[in-house]
Amino acid sequence: MYYIKNMNFTNKNIISTALVTTALLPATSLLMQDTQVAHADSIEYRVITGNSVNFRKGPSTSYESLGKLNKGDKVEYISTSNSWSKVKYNGKIGYVSSQYLAEIETNVEYRYITGDSVNVRKGPSTNYESLGKLNKGDKVEYISTSNSWAKIKYKGQTAYVYSKYISETSPNTESKVNIKYVNCSALNVRSGAGTSYSVLTSISLNTQVEVLSTSNGWSKIKVGSITGYVSSKYLSDTKTSSSDSSTNTGSASTSANKVVSYAKSLLGKPYVWGAEGPNSFDCSGFTYYVFKNSVNITLPRTSSEQSTYGTTVSKSNLKVGDLVFFDTDGENNGNVSHVGIYIGSNQFIHSSSSKGKVVISDFTTYYNNAFVRAKRVL
Repeated sequence: MYYIKNMNFTNKNIISTALVTTALLPATSLLMQDTQVAHADSIEYRVITGNSVNFRKGPSTSYESLGKLNKGDKVEYISTSNSWSKVKYNGKIGYVSSQYLAEIETNVEYRYITGDSVNVRKGPSTNYESLGKLNKGDKVEYISTSNSWAKIKYKGQTAYVYSKYISETSPNTESKVNIKYVNCSALNVRSGAGTSYSVLTSISLNTQVEVLSTSNGWSKIKVGSITGYVSSKYLSDTKTSSSDSSTNTGSASTSANKVVSYAKSLLGKPYVWGAEGPNSFDCSGFTYYVFKNSVNITLPRTSSEQSTYGTTVSKSNLKVGDLVFFDTDGENNGNVSHVGIYIGSNQFIHSSSSKGKVVISDFTTYYNNAFVRAKRVL
């Protein structure tokens, strides 16, 4: 009897365990509904490939459209399920049809082979088998260098060559030193090609620099023992005279006046989220449209991205034409959600969602408290 009772007890335990396991299965399957989920510890961006793509509240055409996205718009990618992608754009989470979304192509760096019959190997050592040979002047996609071996792309696969046989410049062309001069009073030299990178040093008017390469408005330079990046527009082929320096200052002022004048011509145009003109705007669509059409400067599309473009200036040092950024989503924690253009006299012009149109506002207590930073792009 004792044995039978224990057997019954054990059977009950088995049945109970099975029921609990079964109950947990739906919850587990829910966690797996979204496929291709972006890692939580990194942000992945993708780009819209069509025009007037609906940005919807849910993953089907039956859900309301939150606005339109256009070709080239960059969105934060979250996940994909059943041909719909969950994304974040301008602080809002929604869905777009996956057919209109593509991965962003990263910048490809190329280098040149400097020797003949250079072995391309499977791994970073002469112990690895050779996949083929490269000759002097051959151009390869460069990935990285470690312990005297350069990692490259070779016939669609990752491979290695000895780093002494690879160079940033082609050996088939004459090596000419490209000398330029700083044309502004102070120019930041940064660790990377963008204003988000740290400042290595600052160089003054007419400082001579060696330009190593130029891409997307940034020049990789060498000045003294420092190699870094500067905005290409602040480099000239010849030294700047004092009269030219004054002209440059006047030119910036003229550009600022063009920006403000053009912006004011759009006063009263309606606010529409996701719109970038010509008849309606959201806040960053307004600044994007104004700078592009008044002074031919193409800003990033969203307010948060625009806040990383140009030179940071303090609120006390604002000049006409500067971009001013705010955190208007609850308490100011430094996350940019709104942008406008400073027009002087403690005022700025912007496309306001609360006013429903393009307006001029004062730096009231509200906007002073919401202020995050300012950027100068002129």
